[in-house]
Amino acid sequence: MLERPQTPADLTISRFFAANRYLGSHDRGFISDAVYGTLRELLRLEFILGDFLTNAAGERYVAILLYAFFTDRGDPIDDATARELLGLSDNEINHARRLLRDAPARIDALPETERIAVTTSLPTWFVERVLEQMGTDEGEALLGSLSGQAPITLRANTLVAGRERLAAALAAQNIPSTPGLYAPDALLLNRRLNANAIPEFKQGWFEIQDEGSQLLSTILDPHPNWHVFDACAGAGGKSLHLAAIMKGRGSISAHDINERRLMEIRPRLRRSTAQNIRVMSHDHYLENRKKLAGMYDAVMIDAPCSGAGVLRRNPGARLTFQPEMVNRLTEIQGTILHEYSWLVKPGGLLLYATCSLLREENEAQVERFLAGNTGWRHEPVNAPEGMITSEGYFRSFPHLHGTDAFFGALLRRK
Repeated sequence: MLERPQTPADLTISRFFAANRYLGSHDRGFISDAVYGTLRELLRLEFILGDFLTNAAGERYVAILLYAFFTDRGDPIDDATARELLGLSDNEINHARRLLRDAPARIDALPETERIAVTTSLPTWFVERVLEQMGTDEGEALLGSLSGQAPITLRANTLVAGRERLAAALAAQNIPSTPGLYAPDALLLNRRLNANAIPEFKQGWFEIQDEGSQLLSTILDPHPNWHVFDACAGAGGKSLHLAAIMKGRGSISAHDINERRLMEIRPRLRRSTAQNIRVMSHDHYLENRKKLAGMYDAVMIDAPCSGAGVLRRNPGARLTFQPEMVNRLTEIQGTILHEYSWLVKPGGLLLYATCSLLREENEAQVERFLAGNTGWRHEPVNAPEGMITSEGYFRSFPHLHGTDAFFGALLRRK
């Protein structure tokens, strides 16, 4: 049986390629397409193949799955290859073909929610929740977009080079790009690139970052003299962007409870040339917690969430989605909001953000915080047209904007 992934697909693939540097660009592209594509379609293929797949194990399971994936997408593996490389018998090949041929009629006969779940290869409970919150037509369009390929988006590091200069340098290496549609420093590429092979990446000219993610930092819009606390900095992508917006001035404290992830910021810091970021361990935070209260002009909380909005980049996450996981995360998010909100000085700002689609992790979380903390008020965000909800929150969607799905709420301490 295929092991449910515990590590994001992009990280797993990057580690595999790093350990197998002999692979050429064609082989890398084929492997990436096969892995990402199979993960995106796995739940749908499991429904189509039924017992034929679930009764298989180990390599046989993977062989049947790969044959079905390539055949179903119109790029079939020929019979000789299926026999020799995948080890499938003629009976197995014919059986898989019959199941794939009959699949459209079987799927169309399902109740609406199940049909959408199978078509989009997503868990039924998650489909139900999205349809309930967004309506059938809008929800189905959004769910369908989660099976597409995410755009390759760069963020020009304006501490080193602007977007136009970066585009020209890439064009000179036969890497065409177009300006982003929404974020001022975004560049969109039409093909994958190996960033480590590009001199400008090593020199800190750019980071790889989705345009929706970039917009979160521009919404906070920190001034150059501000002191900013990035509570859930992770590997530091948003801290680096904040540093560029602040023109390398002021100060940013990059903090995360996960020490290993936080250490990933250090090589990125050296590349970026940012001098205003200080890495703060959780132990250091706990030791100085009382002194830090009310010290910051702004706090960014990019909260841990279900990651439903970035399924295009981490398709394996759809295989581990459970309602219990969302319930657990909403409790953690509430705790984080309460814990780090006290770092904001009176009159300062807090940006609460997630890469989730679900209202309970987003609007409901903010409304619950405001109801229990009268010293705060909601401030409407300044974002591109079409990305501001009727409630004044930021929302980006893949089916509407081409970006990953992000949520952002701006709160001001009274």
